[in-house]
Amino acid sequence: MSGASLPEGALAFLELMRRRYACKRFDGRPLEPGLEDYLLECGRLSPSSFGLEPWLFRSVSDRARIGGPLYEACFRQEAVGSASLVVAILVRRAQAYDPDGDFVASRAGRFPGGHPVFRADYIGYYGFLAGEGRLEAWSRAQAYLACANMLSGAAAAGLDSCPIEGFDEAALLAALGEDGGQWLVGLVAAFGRGDEERREKIRESLSSIARRG
Repeated sequence: MSGASLPEGALAFLELMRRRYACKRFDGRPLEPGLEDYLLECGRLSPSSFGLEPWLFRSVSDRARIGGPLYEACFRQEAVGSASLVVAILVRRAQAYDPDGDFVASRAGRFPGGHPVFRADYIGYYGFLAGEGRLEAWSRAQAYLACANMLSGAAAAGLDSCPIEGFDEAALLAALGEDGGQWLVGLVAAFGRGDEERREKIRESLSSIARRG
């Protein structure tokens, strides 16, 4: 695509998107101070359905834990075992989204009109998701929004990254010390600096995957 008429910031962002790829092997060196908090902030500022922010970002930078239980729980994928930082994006299970439950009430209280106004807007969609048995699929989908921003944020900081969908959920939650009755693992992301040859980004052309009008 031609970028001649795009703002400078848009061009810079496109260049980051073109450079980012799924790194499969990192050098394992510790990240510079501030970068872990920066990546978590990229997740925190991400959008979520109804603004509920259903996530818990569990970050691990200890190499022994990364190369041990997290590596094993993620089926010994090198991208995890060699990472400088691993972030598991946990999301709440279905029971948390009850319109009259404590979690929804606590989040809703931040918005204009508080819980009564929020509930009136939310309850119809909640009923649809519950009726379709899709509450936990919807919950997991929120993790992808946060993860995408963290991956792009990593590229802006000169870091490489890899999103991971392959993991033993129960083993991963146990390794993190989190309650599987309360949390689901939406996605895992590995961060660091690549220790491999950067691969060509392979994508279909825009015309083959987009239709206008």
